[in-house]
Amino acid sequence: MLVKKPQSEPWREALKFMNKCPICGFDHGSSSAKVFNKEKNANLVHITCARCESAFIAMIVSAGQGLSSVGMVTDLSFEDAKRLYESDSVALDEIIEAHKVLEKDGLACLLSK
Repeated sequence: MLVKKPQSEPWREALKFMNKCPICGFDHGSSSAKVFNKEKNANLVHITCARCESAFIAMIVSAGQGLSSVGMVTDLSFEDAKRLYESDSVALDEIIEAHKVLEKDGLACLLSK
């Protein structure tokens, strides 16, 4: 009887090509990777290096027969990345108001509160 091997998720396949920490070069494998958002063909993955504890966020997209990824170094933990991803976006009015406050009172006004 032939046993069917469970199919790996596409984002885990992409991690095979991004298996080294860009900071220290340690081979972190995929064991430290956690998905914090999954869409139809794209995944946002948080990876923490076991050696230097640097963190990375990668977007892995599967398109047809190929995979594409882009990543960045971050200081966010997995929990922070997930929380911030799920939070509301900053509205344009909030940005304009912050700019007005900073223009009028400077950065010191925010630090003194």
